[in-house]
Amino acid sequence: MKELEKTKRISISAVLFLLIIIIGFLTYKKPKYIFKNSAEATLKEVVKKDYILSAEQLKSLNSSDYVLIDVRSVYDYDKGHIKDAVNIPLAQILTEDNSGFIENLNDENKTIILYGEDPDTASSAWMLLYQLGYENIKILCVKPRFENNKLFVDNVAIEEPAVDYAKVMKEATSSSGIAEKPKVVKKVITVKKKKKRVAEGGC
Repeated sequence: MKELEKTKRISISAVLFLLIIIIGFLTYKKPKYIFKNSAEATLKEVVKKDYILSAEQLKSLNSSDYVLIDVRSVYDYDKGHIKDAVNIPLAQILTEDNSGFIENLNDENKTIILYGEDPDTASSAWMLLYQLGYENIKILCVKPRFENNKLFVDNVAIEEPAVDYAKVMKEATSSSGIAEKPKVVKKVITVKKKKKRVAEGGC
């Protein structure tokens, strides 16, 4: 009798387990956005710096070949923006309408040129879109500012890093190409043992 009850419980558990798996498969949703370019490929692109444009380089481009996207807030955009720039705030870059707009630009083979409060803000948008597979993207290296309610666009020079990290890493590795392990100095600390007190006797 107990064996029969055990068998019933096992079969009920198995059926419930299978139902959970089936429900899981039916309700599973594929992620909407999947990175197509790896972090490694993105970093290689960052090092090349081919994606950075100055205001002078922008002037030499044919305006029909690119679309300028302002990733600042709607408030800053309304206050003043570069002529013909479209506003897509950074926080809303992946909404359905905006991602559809960017996809259409990509299909039309248009260069997407991003700018924001500074190059760092624009590079956040660039990195996200590049990893999603949009490779025809550039950053306009400028910093908009307002004086007497008038927009001025200043060029921003990209500074070279103070340290050549590649050289430092090369020097830090041995001839075999494996980084040398730092030497560990072991320090022995002697601890004095306390003498045990003699148990006091008594009645």
